[in-house]
This record gives sequence, C-alpha cells and structure tokens, in this order.
Amino acid sequence: MFSESFKFKLFYFIRFFGDAFFYPFMSIYFVAKGVSEADLGIILAITPITAILVNPAWNFMAKDIRMIRIILKVMTLVEGVLIIVLTQVSGIEMYMLIIALIAFFCSPFISIQDGFAATFSNNNKIEYSSLRIYASIAYVIASGLAGFLVQYVGYTALFIVSGSFFMLTTLVVFWLKPFSDNLQVSERTKRDFRSLLKNTDFYKYLLFYMIVIGIVRVGDSFFGVYMVEEMKMSTAGYGLLYSAFVFVEVLTLRFLITKAQLVDERKLLLLGTLLFLIRFLAYGLNLPLPAIYAITLLRGVAFGLIIFAHIRQIIKIVKVENVTMAILIFTLFLSAFTALGSFFFGKLVEDTGYSILYLAIAGLIVVGLISFVVLAPKKQKEIIAEN
Repeated sequence: MFSESFKFKLFYFIRFFGDAFFYPFMSIYFVAKGVSEADLGIILAITPITAILVNPAWNFMAKDIRMIRIILKVMTLVEGVLIIVLTQVSGIEMYMLIIALIAFFCSPFISIQDGFAATFSNNNKIEYSSLRIYASIAYVIASGLAGFLVQYVGYTALFIVSGSFFMLTTLVVFWLKPFSDNLQVSERTKRDFRSLLKNTDFYKYLLFYMIVIGIVRVGDSFFGVYMVEEMKMSTAGYGLLYSAFVFVEVLTLRFLITKAQLVDERKLLLLGTLLFLIRFLAYGLNLPLPAIYAITLLRGVAFGLIIFAHIRQIIKIVKVENVTMAILIFTLFLSAFTALGSFFFGKLVEDTGYSILYLAIAGLIVVGLISFVVLAPKKQKEIIAEN
C-alpha cells in the first residue's frame, strides 16, 4: 500500500521530469528550426503576457480542493498533448499559437499545484519542502538525460517523452485520494489592500525584485541558445550543465534551511544579486568556456539564496493577511517586465550579438542592486508601514 505522501512525491517527480525534457530546450529547438532571435523574443514574451491575462481567472476557479483536482488533471493532460503537437507543426505562426495555448491553459499550474500540495501537507502535518524537493531531484536527473537524448535521437523524441510524462501526471492526480481543505484560516483575517498600497517598503522591494529577477529570467531564456549556438556546446553538454546548476541550487537550499534561519534576508538577497552580476558579466566578456562552466554554477547558488530569502522578506514588510496579495502583485509585475524584456532583448541580440545582450543585462542588474542598497526596506519584526 502506497502512502499519500509517496503519491505526492511521485506527482512532483513525474511532472517536473517532463518539464525538464521540454522547457530548458524549447528556445534551442526554435532556433534550430530557423526562428530568429528577434522572433524568439516575441515567442518568449507570449507566455508572461498571457499569464497576466488568464491567471486571475484560473486562480478564481481554483476556489476549493475539488476544483483544484479537476484543474490539475485538465492542465497536465492539455500541456502534454500540446507539447507533442508542437513537434508536428512548423512556421513562426504555429509556434506562437501552440505556446499561447500552453500559456492560456497551463501557466498557473505551478502555483495551483503548490497550493494543493501545501494544503495536503498542512492537513497531515508533513513538511511541505519534503514533497517539493522531488521536483528539483527530477530536474537534476532529467535535464542531464535530455541533452543526450537530443544529441543522439533528436528534439521530436525528447518532446514526445516530455508530453508523455505530463499526461502520466494526470493519472497520478487521479490516484491521489480526495481530501478536504481544512486550513485553519480565521474569517476575521481579511486582506487589507488599502494599507498595502500605502506601504512604501513594499514598493521599494517590488522595484528591486522586478528589475533583478525579471532581467535574469530574460537572460536565462536565451541561455540555451547562447551555449549551443554561440559557444558551440553540444546539447549533451548543455543538459549536464543545466543539471549541475539545479543540483547546486538544491544543495544551497538545503544548507540555508538548516544553517541560515537567523541570517538577515537582505544580506542573502544582496549576495544573490552580486552572483547574478558576476555570472552575466562573464558571459558578456566572452570568457573561455571552462570559466563559463564554472561561473554558470553560480546560478544555482544565486537562485537558492533568492528563493530562500524572497518570501521571508515579503512576510517581514507586509501584514500577514496581505502576503498572498503581495505575491500576486509581484507575479504580475514580474510577468510584465519579463514580456517586455524578452521582446526588446530578442531584437537586441539579433542586431548586436550575445556579448552586448549580457552586458546590458549586467547593467540592469547593477541598477537593481543600486535600488536595493539605496531603497532597501527596513528590517522590522512588527509591520508598522501598513498601520
């Protein structure tokens, strides 16, 4: 007899195994099919723009556990089918259509999935991270294997395997037993949107996060193409490199969870930003490939620091009842910034090359770093900015 916690671990592992077979290689696939960097920027901008429009509606529909289970089944099935369909079409218009459909039907999947798993964890007194870490383990394994699969079999086989894993996730969701939403939420605790709008520390941190993480996401969107097309790295080597920095991210998170509970979040955010800056400067300066490999591992450390510190920082600068609203606002602004960045930087890389692209990204990270140093929210145990 398999426990429900085992099923959730399998749910995360299978879903993100399929994810690692598709999303890290999507940009490389489009360029290999003749898509220009400028058009790639447009394709990459479709997902965040669509997410801004549809995520509020999807999150409204996910109002209870019963609906969430239905939504998760539909989303994983649809995403798997669309990934496979992508291998059977050609032309920029069809690529844009498929990506738009994936974004429309599936972009809020991760947030809904995490809320589903968090509810189960809360009801059963299980540490949520003990389930979620299996997603990262899947990424470490799958991204390494995927590079070899592309090199020796091709993208079609890779994406068919990816889509099959997504559809298999649907079966795992059916296997999960229904449970009730018994979260202990006080009806007296309501969102205070007006006080959030008056919170200047919230705006200061939002500015920093939007610039730094937004532009890092844009840079990462072109990273696979940069390594394979510009640096002439094999797809197998790229897959192993991707696997390596996700592994470093997992190790960083595990270390922070056990050793850094009392460290000031601002210091961790600052260190993560500095590591991002070093990484993109290395790309912009065209350092030798071995140096690029080593410095790319900083991505894992940097994202581990940011992931660990981000939510903790939000909790410190807004009222607890406004945390969910704050995260939603962060997501919307980040999506808008990423969409604009993907569009404009796609044109930039086609006109000037990857060196200028990554130097420009490094420059924007410096802007974000300055905004953080100058406008950094004050550390405070009691939220006074919203009172």
